[in-house]
Amino acid sequence: MINSRIEPVVDSQLPREQAGFRRGRSTVDQVTLLSQDIEDSFQDNEKAGVVYMDLTAAYDTVWHRELHLKLLRTIPDRHMVKFIMETLTNRSFVLQTSNGQRSRLRRLRNGVSQGSVLSPMLFNIYVHDLPDTTSRKYGYADDLAIMLRRPTWKAMEDGLNDDLGTLVAYFQRWRLQLNIGKTVAAAYHLSTREARRELEVRVKNKRLEVQQASKYLGVRLDRTLSFKQHLEEVKAKVTSRVALIRRLAGTTWGACAKTLRISTQALVFSAAEYCTPAWSRSPHARPQSPGNSGETLSHTAKPYEYK
Repeated sequence: MINSRIEPVVDSQLPREQAGFRRGRSTVDQVTLLSQDIEDSFQDNEKAGVVYMDLTAAYDTVWHRELHLKLLRTIPDRHMVKFIMETLTNRSFVLQTSNGQRSRLRRLRNGVSQGSVLSPMLFNIYVHDLPDTTSRKYGYADDLAIMLRRPTWKAMEDGLNDDLGTLVAYFQRWRLQLNIGKTVAAAYHLSTREARRELEVRVKNKRLEVQQASKYLGVRLDRTLSFKQHLEEVKAKVTSRVALIRRLAGTTWGACAKTLRISTQALVFSAAEYCTPAWSRSPHARPQSPGNSGETLSHTAKPYEYK
């Protein structure tokens, strides 16, 4: 009830690049948009550098006082804001071990409720004022990526380092913690000669790990967007799930047609079709059908943009 009342008001104030638990902005939209922007850099003979950021316990570190301030700026109903904060501030916990020992009662002073339908929206409000950067941002709840395309490596690295400095300062200001160990960088280009060239991107004088095929929202994006590693993983996942369906459809004992259909859609079809708008349109993904002569898929779709 509360979610449906404040969603239209909040959604109009969130930036376009921020997705996650918003109508018409799913994980598929974000992956497709990012892959399309990388493909555009290929068309312009540029290189694209992406940093995939990881926030440590993002929902648990939301600062209540500052969330209250941002809610007042976003939602024009003070009574509604007060009601929302009441659900967050009066929470406590007790730690109990396996042998029956209990800690004293402690009150939670940060964080939003895990599993609550309001929590994703509250987090979106908390980070809706991310600072402007030269790089383009791709946010999905607490998964944030930035991408910068430049003709030279140095220009790309300098731009990413500057933007990371800006974002790290923002995270510190609002008590969010960037997990440097899980934050990775990746470069996307079509130059075979520079295939082993790695990005020099640092946070607090620590160089970020560079991955050749980073995973973003469940999809592996390799250097040339061939999606080879991703499709291999999908194939292995689908193969194992098809084996389960075959067990259900055994000759000596088998489930009814309705059960088989629902199980196949839930286990097999959902995994096989995930993010197909992104990888099926790639001109660098080669079809594996019989008689493949080596030609690549045609790229006839229009560039993907936010609505």
